[in-house]
Amino acid sequence: MNAETTEQPVVDPARADVLVARDPDAEFVEFVTSAGAYLYRTAYLLSGDAHRAEELVQATFERTYRAWPKARAGEPRAYARRILMNLRIDGWRKDRRTAVTDDGVIPLSPVPDHAHDVAVRDELGRALRALPLGQRRVVVLRHLLDLSEAQVADELGISIGSVKSANARGLARLRSLLSASAIEAVPEFRADGDQVLLQARAAVRRRRAVRAVATIAGVFVLVLGLMLAGPVRVPGLGPVTLPGSEWLREVLGLDGRGISGLPSDHVDTAACTRPDDDAPTTPVDTMSAGWGELTLVGVIDTADAHDVERCVDVIVDHRWTTAARVEADATTLGAGESVLGWSDPYEVLDPDLIPGPFTLEAMAPDGEGWRNTVQVAQTEQVDGSWPQTLDLVRQGDRAAWFETPNTQIVGTLPWTLRVLDEDGSVTTVSDSSVLDSPEAGTVALSDSLLGWTTTPNVAGTGCTQTLRTVALDGSAPVATSVRKQVCALGSTPDALLVAYRERSGEPDVGAGPGSTTEFALISGPDDMDSFRLLSIRDEDLGGEPVSALGYDVGWLAFSAGDRLYLMDLSAQTAYQVRGSSPVTALDVSAGTVAWSTEDGSAYAMVDRDGAPGLVRLAREQAAVGVDGDRIAWTSLGDDGVASLTFARVRW
Repeated sequence: MNAETTEQPVVDPARADVLVARDPDAEFVEFVTSAGAYLYRTAYLLSGDAHRAEELVQATFERTYRAWPKARAGEPRAYARRILMNLRIDGWRKDRRTAVTDDGVIPLSPVPDHAHDVAVRDELGRALRALPLGQRRVVVLRHLLDLSEAQVADELGISIGSVKSANARGLARLRSLLSASAIEAVPEFRADGDQVLLQARAAVRRRRAVRAVATIAGVFVLVLGLMLAGPVRVPGLGPVTLPGSEWLREVLGLDGRGISGLPSDHVDTAACTRPDDDAPTTPVDTMSAGWGELTLVGVIDTADAHDVERCVDVIVDHRWTTAARVEADATTLGAGESVLGWSDPYEVLDPDLIPGPFTLEAMAPDGEGWRNTVQVAQTEQVDGSWPQTLDLVRQGDRAAWFETPNTQIVGTLPWTLRVLDEDGSVTTVSDSSVLDSPEAGTVALSDSLLGWTTTPNVAGTGCTQTLRTVALDGSAPVATSVRKQVCALGSTPDALLVAYRERSGEPDVGAGPGSTTEFALISGPDDMDSFRLLSIRDEDLGGEPVSALGYDVGWLAFSAGDRLYLMDLSAQTAYQVRGSSPVTALDVSAGTVAWSTEDGSAYAMVDRDGAPGLVRLAREQAAVGVDGDRIAWTSLGDDGVASLTFARVRW
């Protein structure tokens, strides 16, 4: 074989390059060794204290190590210097009072002995500490670190003009403080790269551990919140009650979360400058007729009511549309511009079978005019079935309601009476199993007393209800027969308002010869704590039973049949309102009377210096309530879009 063909190629050693990936940790150690003195010098000149400078440098190295891939890709020293500056700026923000020397010139010893370097170093540190923070930063970066004006501006996030002015003032101040100095006289600093690396690794491990604990705690809180929240809507499945929800709520005592923490924001959405004379009054058919203890002085027709106008009748604070109608009537509206309402989480509801609990929500506007919603209670099963709710009533931060299964059964429907207390707890007060008249009637609340009625037949008409009471503080047991032949029950802050029949011709049947309807306030758990307001002959009411009540100091309003009566008890005068369908809810507060009717309308009326003003608030499936000078009403249009308005009565 030819030797030339078997000769192996020769590789030129000068052309053979071997690329070996460098260890990032080794690079970091080299960086610490090379940049340690530079960073320490910067920290010392910025802080004026050796121990604080060491802490700043160590913290800078730890943060640089966490972002080392990013730092090594650019200029590591500039990256670390920016971290150091941010750390020092954060320290200045926490402690604005840095010890400084007096404003006089700092003397230096003229004797050139071994203490000269110490004196110069001390002089420089004290002089820099005497500068304002902004000037000190600029002088150190500009002259001690040799950065350009543009670099200093970028480093501190200020304009170049600000850098120039701060630099000039800082140098002038230093000249007045220093007679001579050696700027380089900074304490020696040597960094152990391996030790810094170990400390940086330990800091990263601690940070990861803290993040892991925070993540686990966050997931736990989220799961616990979902389990306590009751039904959760899952796409494709509808409302789902997570396992353990009821058990957790019972163990933790979280039947409700209260409504006392709701906000109370009043935001004027319109500048109302129109004079009060613009507010129209309502025509009154005057008359003078003796009517029991009062004088009937006029008749008002709802056809003469004018539609509500902003800045004339009310000042609107908040208005928004809601997915479903919210009952903003006398039983649900409270102080602080909030309403209570039962949520309907079920898209299709079988009238004979409710699949789960309903949630009681409190809603209030925030500063942007949108809705804050707080879940305060949930229904519980009654006789093994999920119930519907009846007759929700509110007084301040308390609420009460009946729960009864929707399943139609032979005979009477079982019920449970529940109360939401001020602390958010929900308790069961009574139920149909302990009373001889099991049908639920109506509920009323005062600040200290709960009242409710039962009736032999909930579908019956007339004054056949029996009033029962209990003290909210538990000081008195349930009084099971405070009043009989009750027609209607209402709530006021100080007492329960009750209308009942006396001296009827046939007991438990209805009006008879010589019978009267009595109106009284009951402030205690039994009939001995009652105060009679008014007595009216039933024949003056056309034999119609009273169906709705409202009272505020000096003002009494009630409905009987399709008539509404508004009474000024102080003046012993009364108005009759005609032309509306029967009243479904009635509220009186601070001289304003508000009501909603079966035909879906909502009205409000106030006395304007002896002349009544009647306002129509809404025409379609409306509800209204007042509390002080606050008024709220809802309306549901034919298109299914509901609106809720919070306003203030301008009268």
